[in-house]
Amino acid sequence: MNTYRIPWHEKHKGQLFCDDSSESIIELLRSECTKGAVSWRMPCSVNAVAALNEGFELQTSQGLIRASELVVACGGMAIPQLGATDFALILARQFGLKIIEPRPALVPLNFDSQLWSSFSPLSGVAAEVLLYNQDSTKKRVEFSEDLLFTHRGLSGPGILQISSYWQPGEHIMIDLAPNVNLPAVLVAAKQGNRQQLATVLSELWPKRLIEQWLDANENIPKGLAQQRIADVPDKTLRSLGEQIHQWTLYPVGTAGYKKAEVMRGGVDTKMLNQKTLQAKSMKGLYFIGEACDVTGWLGGYNFQWAWASGVACGRAVGAQ
Repeated sequence: MNTYRIPWHEKHKGQLFCDDSSESIIELLRSECTKGAVSWRMPCSVNAVAALNEGFELQTSQGLIRASELVVACGGMAIPQLGATDFALILARQFGLKIIEPRPALVPLNFDSQLWSSFSPLSGVAAEVLLYNQDSTKKRVEFSEDLLFTHRGLSGPGILQISSYWQPGEHIMIDLAPNVNLPAVLVAAKQGNRQQLATVLSELWPKRLIEQWLDANENIPKGLAQQRIADVPDKTLRSLGEQIHQWTLYPVGTAGYKKAEVMRGGVDTKMLNQKTLQAKSMKGLYFIGEACDVTGWLGGYNFQWAWASGVACGRAVGAQ
């Protein structure tokens, strides 16, 4: 990127973003393809692929193509409105490769519409939180990121991150006040304090979030936000603090591939040579990028995998 003078910046946790449009990256790749004498066939649809005694034969909308090596680099099913399909998975199954069940990843999470109706007025409100869940192996995965309320559920960087680990039927835990011992803070704040509880909590959250969140939770007494904190029993304050630290939610699903940034799952990496990405069961057949069961975090990691796997594959093909 520095060679092409593309301005960029780094966010926390090593996430890299262009200062301007991502079109700059596309132009960089086009330029590199021109240097490599890449032949373009656009638009061109592939209707069928067959393995020959040596190499492959492709029936396309621009005629028959034969090649000694075939690299499948057409991504996954995320963002179908841009043309994404399951074509790579169809080819993998055709040639006998195992597929890890694909699912949307880096995607907003949705909740039961009736249960979420109390929280939907918070749509557009954001907060920095700690999110975590435990998978079937009891391994804890957590992210400290921003969370965004939507009409149907939750989004924002934190939710996108945790969505790559969440499985249907599992819950997620949200600490709405990370790095604060809220039960102790609330009890300590009682002494001589004539402020409403909502006013005290507004030092941590937007006031809109406090009032609506407290009112929407069935386990919290109605009208608690408007009570003077000095009048609230210590037990109630401790219970409130614990609930804020451990907000437990059960998503009913995701926003789907239309809203997902990537697809998780794909071609089982055990079926591929780890250095070249060539299928172990078929010479000359390669799968790279999102078609493989490799899913990275938010912030450019999936692009990096696509490019790194492409480089490894390209060098292997070039060495043939």
